[in-house]
Amino acid sequence: FSASPLPGSPMPKESAVHDLAAGTVGGICQVLVGHPFNTVKVRLQTASPGVYKGALDCLKQTVTKEGFLGLYKGMSSPLVGIGAINATLFFASGVGQQMLANVKYGGDRKKITLPEYALCGCFAGAVQSVVATPVELIMVRLQTQHTLSPNKVLYRGPIDCIGKLYKANGIGGLFQGFSATLVRDMMQFTGYIFAYESVKSALKDENGKISTVNTLFAGGCAGIVAQVTQLPMDVVKSRMQTQDPNNKVYANTMKCIRSTFAEYGIGGFFKGFGPVLLRAFPANAVTFLGLEMTLEFLRGE
Repeated sequence: FSASPLPGSPMPKESAVHDLAAGTVGGICQVLVGHPFNTVKVRLQTASPGVYKGALDCLKQTVTKEGFLGLYKGMSSPLVGIGAINATLFFASGVGQQMLANVKYGGDRKKITLPEYALCGCFAGAVQSVVATPVELIMVRLQTQHTLSPNKVLYRGPIDCIGKLYKANGIGGLFQGFSATLVRDMMQFTGYIFAYESVKSALKDENGKISTVNTLFAGGCAGIVAQVTQLPMDVVKSRMQTQDPNNKVYANTMKCIRSTFAEYGIGGFFKGFGPVLLRAFPANAVTFLGLEMTLEFLRGE
């Protein structure tokens, strides 16, 4: 997760251009560090019972069968889409904050409370899910094609994947799992901003400022909270997105939730928990590092 300005901070005049550039760099850093964890997580979430004994076994099997680069399958999709996702997310967050401030505080966003920032995060998550759904769908399909079709390459890359999904099901084929993504992102960005603002407030110095190290720490902690918050619906989203749209196992999101619970119990909604926690802190810390370095460069600081 990355943002400029950080949640709760005043937006500079150049924020639109800077957000896109810094968010893209931060997002690329996040993908480079976090994608192997994400590949293991998705495979654990979508594999049939007994395929993997756990995260380490999944990692071992992936590297043995596909090489180290197998952990980076599907990476080009989030690399390309991360700028659009971040730009959408933080534009929506800024719009939400400004609308709320205009109604309650005469336009002064500094007066927005922590619960209100969390509400804006929820709104932003809903908006950005429109962009995140197709990007993550392509990523998940590429990550899991070896498991779903061991003897046949289903997609040669992201463009081929997009083309085949569109040809088979039209534009709707690119939004498979949208409702689950919508709920997931509303939950995770609510938790993320709430956690970030809480930790940031606790780490401010006597002048109300926060150091780079503490900013990274706050971002890492918030990332953990967000990932734990969104994991149950992320499992549902992954299962919805990996099914054959022409031969669906789950007719809708609620059917997927009920089936997952019936088959695995409550623990089924926390598949991939280990990789998620291992990824959350370093990926978010690196995201904020890339973000801040880019912003400093653009501002000539």
